[in-house]
Amino acid sequence: MIRTIIALKYARGLFAAGKEDGRFKEYGEELQRVAEFLKGQPEILEALESPIYPPDLKMEIVEELIKGLQVDEAVAKFLRLLVEKRRIQFIADIAAAYQQLLDEELGIARAEVRVATPLDEEMQKALAEALSKKIGREVVLQIVEDPDILGGVVARVGDLVLDGSIRAQLEKFKESIIRGEVS
Repeated sequence: MIRTIIALKYARGLFAAGKEDGRFKEYGEELQRVAEFLKGQPEILEALESPIYPPDLKMEIVEELIKGLQVDEAVAKFLRLLVEKRRIQFIADIAAAYQQLLDEELGIARAEVRVATPLDEEMQKALAEALSKKIGREVVLQIVEDPDILGGVVARVGDLVLDGSIRAQLEKFKESIIRGEVS
């Protein structure tokens, strides 16, 4: 809970700066790039989080990170602030919170779609369009392969869950047999 509160606070701060500069999309991309890099390099993130290392060494690490990833100056200042305030360990949460703010601003909804087998691009596009019509916003799909659903699709957009999986259909069929509704 506290992670979410802290992440949202920092994400809102950077987002406000990005809106002021007219570069909120770019800031989000930069932040996501840094978060993904640090996720792939856990030893760097551990060094930045660790109380063993002095603050000036942590700042040197961040400066090298900024140079290496060619981070925009506003996002670089933000990263320095996170290190200074000992909040760098929340970078992934901050990036996720920033993405939510960005999605809200742009009217985008993210849908997690569980499928048993991969969907081709045409099917993904059709599914995104159908979900967009259903909720009235642009939908970005995040496809997750899940062989447990047997077939079909389970889509989750926020609190809305649309279950068109074979597993769910078999469950409904089983229930109707138990109730004696199938002849």
